[in-house]
Amino acid sequence: MKTIHILIGPKGSGKTFIGSLLERRLGVPFLRVEDIARRVKGDRSHDDAAYIYDVFSAIEGAVRQRLTVSDELAIESTGLTDAFDQMLVGLERDFQVNLIRITADPGRCLQRVRERDVAQHVDVSDNHVRRINQMVAQKQLSWCGEIANDDADEGSLVAGFCAATGRSRGQN
Repeated sequence: MKTIHILIGPKGSGKTFIGSLLERRLGVPFLRVEDIARRVKGDRSHDDAAYIYDVFSAIEGAVRQRLTVSDELAIESTGLTDAFDQMLVGLERDFQVNLIRITADPGRCLQRVRERDVAQHVDVSDNHVRRINQMVAQKQLSWCGEIANDDADEGSLVAGFCAATGRSRGQN
């Protein structure tokens, strides 16, 4: 069965970095969903319900398309919206889905968001980041594992993923 690894955590926790690392080190294709969100957004607010549903519909379509040519895929999300939950139900019906919690110190997350390239991410205020990250910390899902990303080195992040998914480091 084809497998989707969903990296779920606060903004600034390093989901994109970890996904890119998994692609580079383990050959797990990584779909950067923030690119989809930026493309779909247009001039709509990041709180616009129609925008959020359009984003997750586009993400699900992209996931399904990528899985026609690959047996596994990693994606990223904060996992907060009803649109995410609906996408998750559809994906779990058709694929093996591993939900991996990404954690990091809230202050560190906020600093990372402030320092990142806004051309690569949806721009949000500090207050919005704090609000989102508080909600993410309370999100309850059926986690297959957790990766702590405060000051972890690349090897530790890969090892955390392997432990969460039961994958050996050399497995491609």
